[in-house]
Amino acid sequence: MREPFVFMKEILKEIGFSDKESELYLALSKLGKASIGDLMKKTRIERRTIYDILEKLMQKGFASYFEENGKKQYLPTKPEIILEGLRQKQEKFRSIIKEINNLEKPGEEAKIEVLKGVQGLRTILLEIANSRATHYSFGDIDPFITDERYTSIVNEFLETIQERSIKEKVIYPKGEPVKKIKGGQYKALSKEMIPPTPTIVYGDVTTQFIFTDPITIIKTTSQDIAKTQRKYFDVFWRMK
Repeated sequence: MREPFVFMKEILKEIGFSDKESELYLALSKLGKASIGDLMKKTRIERRTIYDILEKLMQKGFASYFEENGKKQYLPTKPEIILEGLRQKQEKFRSIIKEINNLEKPGEEAKIEVLKGVQGLRTILLEIANSRATHYSFGDIDPFITDERYTSIVNEFLETIQERSIKEKVIYPKGEPVKKIKGGQYKALSKEMIPPTPTIVYGDVTTQFIFTDPITIIKTTSQDIAKTQRKYFDVFWRMK
């Protein structure tokens, strides 16, 4: 289990903090208010770097300061205020989604994208959930179950699609555990009979997951390719 401090740092980094910004923000939050000297003792970050990081935190609205007895005391912005700022940014971005999508010219050729690492995995699974389409998955899913870098992201995805009543059909190797959701359909086949590379098909999109370090995800948007992959899936689904 991850330590709470490490977990909080990871979450802060996901919403725009750098590694040292998250460390300093959490130190400020624990101290309530702090001088440069206090922060040096708490974080062991050198003085010049602390000044630079505090300046960046204040520019982002994540910290502030006041003077007490001629010395600057720094304060963390309350997390509720940061959350409200994120909500406002989200709403602003939501207001231009349609216009951004309209900028893209439709094309007949297959579009291939490459995503990397845990953030790439999170992005593609979020896209699958937001599509609300039934997805078809087949291949060796063992790393998604056994590698702790991926398990929490996959579990969040499964909880989300179950809450949204999104359907899934999954073919997985016999003997490997699989987390099943309500309304999902599952078929276990001998490991030798199914492809080693996990593949998920949803709508006109086919995604393949290659367990390099970091993980590589190949996303192909093509109606023809998606149809072909669905046919492969159906062949495996009919196997006994």
